[in-house]
Amino acid sequence: MTIPSQPPTPPQPQPPTTPAFSQPVGVPIDPAVRPKVRWGLGDVLIGLGLWLVGGIVGAVVLVATGSSSDSSLTELSLGALTISLICGWPGFLGWPIVASYWKGQRSLRLDFGLELRPNDLGWGLLGGLAALVISGTGGVVWSLLSNEATPTNTDFLPTKPSVLTGLVIFVLVAICTPVVEELFFRGLFLRAVGRRWNLPIGVVITSLVFGMFHAQGNSLGQAAFIVGVTASYGAVFAVLVIRANGRLGPSIIAHMCVNAIGVLGALYL
Repeated sequence: MTIPSQPPTPPQPQPPTTPAFSQPVGVPIDPAVRPKVRWGLGDVLIGLGLWLVGGIVGAVVLVATGSSSDSSLTELSLGALTISLICGWPGFLGWPIVASYWKGQRSLRLDFGLELRPNDLGWGLLGGLAALVISGTGGVVWSLLSNEATPTNTDFLPTKPSVLTGLVIFVLVAICTPVVEELFFRGLFLRAVGRRWNLPIGVVITSLVFGMFHAQGNSLGQAAFIVGVTASYGAVFAVLVIRANGRLGPSIIAHMCVNAIGVLGALYL
């Protein structure tokens, strides 16, 4: 008896590949692994809350030590300036670390894209230049319409400080702060909103919140200008991250460029 041969099994269609940035960077597609990543919008709110608490604690410390009682912001000591610059880091740096360890893969690179590659330098410099052009254009428009100097959020920095003070401020503002803020806003925040809704909404929301967290000024108009310009920075940084498939390297470099120009101008011009 001849056993009829079985017809060849047709190839099974493969499920569409999920874009890497639509889920946490580095998280495998395997559904058995994906549920282990549990950080999200709740962790964003915790980070923002810790930033607020850190700011309140920092203000209390400054008042308790007399650092802000008889001095303007531009006359604060180096220690007081350092406290004012890092008091929000428990939320923006500390909580992403906790969230990654407790609810993620225990890797800031895998969870939030904290990685720098050689080709990130070029894109970061280009993004930084784009952000500065946007800022400069906005400043020209402001000056033409208001006949006032362009508002800035670096008024709290001292003018022509000592070499040590200038170096510490530069390291904190131009090097450390971009890493901390990108880890939170374009690492945790953008991914959390992107997973909950989609990336375009994530870019808009995170950029606006980023701008609001830098609001300063003596009037509502000045504050709105600073929020708008800084939000535009955030949008540029977010686009860089999306282009790099979730890697923060380009946005960190761009953020460093913007902050470096701003802090050097505030300190020495």
